Amino acid sequence: MKKMADELDNLIHHDVFGHLKDARFSAQEGAESLEVSMPTFRRYVQSGKVISAEIFERGHCFSCGDLRKFKKSVL
Repeated sequence: MKKMADELDNLIHHDVFGHLKDARFSAQEGAESLEVSMPTFRRYVQSGKVISAEIFERGHCFSCGDLRKFKKSVL
């Protein structure tokens, strides 16, 4: 069990989230990804700090890569 825990500690971001590199997130998922509230996420979008990758019907989709870049830039 300890060996498995040690292996998990050595994983890099790509090992865990690499399958999401081309994923699209809803606004709610984007807010969760950035660890902010929906009103804060909406303000980021309205101010142009976060830009939607696609628009479906009435909803926006946000790319994982764009959200990750934004998160890195504000830390």
